[in-house]
Amino acid sequence: MSDDPLHERMREYETTAEEAAERARERDEIAGDVGDRLAEHVGAAVTDVGVNVRHAERSRDGHRHRFTARLDRAALVAALTESLPGGFVVSHVNDDGSLSVEWTGDRQTPSKREHGAVLKAIVAEETVSDDDGLIESVPTRDRVIERAVELGVDEDDAVRRLHRLATLDVVDVADGRVYPDENFSRY
Repeated sequence: MSDDPLHERMREYETTAEEAAERARERDEIAGDVGDRLAEHVGAAVTDVGVNVRHAERSRDGHRHRFTARLDRAALVAALTESLPGGFVVSHVNDDGSLSVEWTGDRQTPSKREHGAVLKAIVAEETVSDDDGLIESVPTRDRVIERAVELGVDEDDAVRRLHRLATLDVVDVADGRVYPDENFSRY
């Protein structure tokens, strides 16, 4: 404990608190700028890959038609993998189209992280769940590898990444099919 008079310690405290508040404001401004710039990358990728539009239903009289439009999450992740600045990777894409971009802490994102993100997006895109969230169908292992190759991932690397995702309990490969596993939302 310091022997300085309390009023001096309080002045030190106030100065330190003001400096901390200023640093926090600067931190928040930087984070806001990073978020805005990443949003530009995401917007450009969405424009590049577009959306899938399908005819959902029509009225009995045929006068009204309803369409659904949704992102191809796997294609979006592949496009972002190519366009995000080094050190950033898509970590998760949700059913509603929202996504998480993560800073890896490195100047360059390892290709294995990028390719893992693409494979995970393929599994998410091709997994069908019912209204209660129970899985109705999942893609085959061959389909996941095939789609990864279509999106620019080398086939041998896709096989290795899928095996690694299974090792991390991100996916479960059973009976030739790929299921989301307990860590699916974490990696």
